[in-house]
Amino acid sequence: MAILTWLESSSLSTWVREGETIWAFPTILTLHTFGMGLLVGAGAVIDLRLLGIGRRLTVGALRPMFGVMWGGFWLNLVTGSMLFAADATRRGTDPLFMTKLVFVAIGVSVIGLIRRNVFDAQEETAAVPYEKTLAALSLVAWTAAVTMGRLLAYV
Repeated sequence: MAILTWLESSSLSTWVREGETIWAFPTILTLHTFGMGLLVGAGAVIDLRLLGIGRRLTVGALRPMFGVMWGGFWLNLVTGSMLFAADATRRGTDPLFMTKLVFVAIGVSVIGLIRRNVFDAQEETAAVPYEKTLAALSLVAWTAAVTMGRLLAYV
């Protein structure tokens, strides 16, 4: 708990939490939301294609989406860390926040599995037997992570 208290009382955390400028909390939260849109939106395009929607679009054509997803992930890592630091003593002990992080970890892991096992290991015409399972798991994980994140504002 001491490290959470120290983190929350740092000058950056105080600025994020109490700064009377649009560049503090409002902008950081907006960037966090934008990053989540990139990450989850690009992932959903891949997931839905793997589930059979949009068959005219080749799976290989979606490879650039991984760059978009990782860009969104890194943006969220930075902005999420800033938001966490601003309220570390509460978030660091909140089961809802920890649940969100578990779903984020599952989502990121599934992105890696899809990239390695569907995009890198197979030819475009060969279907991986469990690609639909991975796609469905990805959609569930990201939906749960976003839901948990939104609930943090109200619970």
